[in-house]
Amino acid sequence: MEWLTSGLRRDICVLLYGDERRAQQLKSDLETHYDRRIPPERFYGALEQLESKGFVEKRVDGLEDVYSLTDGGRTGVERQFEWMAERVE
Repeated sequence: MEWLTSGLRRDICVLLYGDERRAQQLKSDLETHYDRRIPPERFYGALEQLESKGFVEKRVDGLEDVYSLTDGGRTGVERQFEWMAERVE
């Protein structure tokens, strides 16, 4: 499965690694990391692309969407980490 070339989509997967998150918490965590606001259409568009490619899955909990990584998403994060670890000491 092709891994992601978008930094935003990769970062979403990294935040989801090992833990599911509500969409709004995920967006807030990314905005804190980037120190800037992410337009909702860009954020939710990235989530939709991740879901359509099979990297994340969504479930509804009450009124909120909750996201988690699929096996393919976990594998992609692990491969990205290994690739970066080889290049960064």
